[in-house]
Amino acid sequence: MPIVLSAPHGGAKDIPGAEPRRGEGLEKKPGGFVVARDGGTEELAAAVSAVLEKRTGKKPYSVVAKSHRKFLDPNREPAAAYECDAAKQVYEAYHGALADSCRDVHNRFRSGLLIDLHGQGTAKDTVFRGTQNGTTVARLRERFGEEAHVGPHSLCGLLKTRGWKVHPDPHDGKEQAGFTGGYIVRRYGGPDFALDAIQLEFGGDYRAAASHDKTAEVLADAALDYAARYLAWKAPPP
Repeated sequence: MPIVLSAPHGGAKDIPGAEPRRGEGLEKKPGGFVVARDGGTEELAAAVSAVLEKRTGKKPYSVVAKSHRKFLDPNREPAAAYECDAAKQVYEAYHGALADSCRDVHNRFRSGLLIDLHGQGTAKDTVFRGTQNGTTVARLRERFGEEAHVGPHSLCGLLKTRGWKVHPDPHDGKEQAGFTGGYIVRRYGGPDFALDAIQLEFGGDYRAAASHDKTAEVLADAALDYAARYLAWKAPPP
């Protein structure tokens, strides 16, 4: 299906031969040098993928980092992402897989959606949208107008309709500073890959182990609705 899932910060494994990053010269602030995991996002990506496959018989493309963020950060440009060759290899593997997935979606379906899954500790009951205030969904906006990005049938609107607390709300408001979308959505939501890319920052209520199944069901349902409206793709009959 023309949906790509990315989860760069949920892993907990060591990288053999790699030392933890020190972040020398990088700013110690939100959006700067960060080594904390986005707990639960690795598991959430797997749960969303499983729901989509169960409902449609088709798998989304899925790229998930198993390594801990203290060794590398796939959501940063190379200069800020890793500090040794061992971590560089993992970084390049992650982005190689993500680039291949996005190119395959474009070649097969001509349009697609990348959902980049993250966690945040600012508001446990809220999911923040990050699109660089519409920049990473430029193709969507050009084809379907602003309502596809900020209206009731935008991805944010579809999630709100299903009971989620989302930000921005109203959806045409400014995105929260620090959660406006990182390197992944900027790169793959740009002209080189011809996809739309949306970062979702999940509060703890959505990432808790007891909530994974419910969160996955809602996100998968909204993504399928989105795909039918904007990607010219409908799930095959059960």
